[in-house]
Amino acid sequence: MKRVFQVLFVLTILAGVAYALKRFLAPSDSPAARSGVLPTQPIKSLDDAPLGGKISDELLKILVCPEDKGPLQLVDDGKYLLNPRNGYKYPIRNGIPVMLIEEGRKYRDPNFVAVVA
Repeated sequence: MKRVFQVLFVLTILAGVAYALKRFLAPSDSPAARSGVLPTQPIKSLDDAPLGGKISDELLKILVCPEDKGPLQLVDDGKYLLNPRNGYKYPIRNGIPVMLIEEGRKYRDPNFVAVVA
């Protein structure tokens, strides 16, 4: 009986080594190499993404300017969200609004600033 367990133990070790070698030597384009965790394509910067994209109406209702917390307007054929109080324009890239104050300042348009009376 002891001999049977020794044989099973050795076979288990050999099977583990064979599996590890198979995973290690598998070509990178095989399904075994793709675990679903890492992307198959290189990640592109959001700055390189084209402007625009569809944003849901529900999201537009709740988005506010990160600086003064006021409502925003969709302008330039859906490419920017505008704060008419300070002229900050937040770009929309691939349907994702980039709501950083630095981005708003970068795209600031003084023509849109509302006159405060």
